[in-house]
Amino acid sequence: MGKKKCIWCLSLEQEESFKTKAHTIPKSLGGQSYNKNVCDKCNSYFGSRVEYKYSIEEALKEGFNISRRMMLLSGNPKKKVGGFKSRYFDIRERNGNMTLKVLPSFRFNEPFQKELCHAFKRGLYKLFLEELNRQKGLGFDEKFNIIREFSRYNKGDLPVIYFDRSVGIFMSIKREAETPILLFDRMKYLYSNEKFVEIEFLGHVFGFPITDVTEEDFKNYITNSKELKLGHFNGWKKIEKLIDIDIALSIMKG
Repeated sequence: MGKKKCIWCLSLEQEESFKTKAHTIPKSLGGQSYNKNVCDKCNSYFGSRVEYKYSIEEALKEGFNISRRMMLLSGNPKKKVGGFKSRYFDIRERNGNMTLKVLPSFRFNEPFQKELCHAFKRGLYKLFLEELNRQKGLGFDEKFNIIREFSRYNKGDLPVIYFDRSVGIFMSIKREAETPILLFDRMKYLYSNEKFVEIEFLGHVFGFPITDVTEEDFKNYITNSKELKLGHFNGWKKIEKLIDIDIALSIMKG
């Protein structure tokens, strides 16, 4: 049996310990899968409040938990899911309806929104690389270094594209809201190539580069992606603030 190697710092088992379970999707979001190729030091980093007043995993959870609750309300949960906990939002449920209240801790000023969005994007890249490695055994290549530098070491900034749905009906597998998962290539409107990937998670579609790209690469990616999405999505945007995302899945009410 081969030695473990960390997908983030590339340390081997004799260099770092691998004792704790590294959840690829935050456990607080209902995630149950974990990656064995994440050392304890890197796993602790993503769950610690190092650069922010919140952890990267918490920023990811805050961005998706409301969406998860909306999906749970529209379905018929087999089991009772743990109570909603958020430092930024208060959710009240009554007769199957959800009321969302924004708490004072969630500020709409530009510095706060940009910082939270930056941490959210780092968490999204983390989710992708760890799941890619867990499911397909990929991710150690040098071409993924830009993801390691951004997500793990907070170097630079990588773009994340968000696609606005035109209809509020989308496919999800049974119990997905209870135990969120990431399935690659799950829908025909998702476009990926050797430099870009698109994922759909809890009703949201994101696209982002997975290696170094040129401006021409980006233009070609957007052109090809838009063709696949005709009739399903209204448009796209580079997210700069968390509120650029329809976190409450309001399209479902449309």
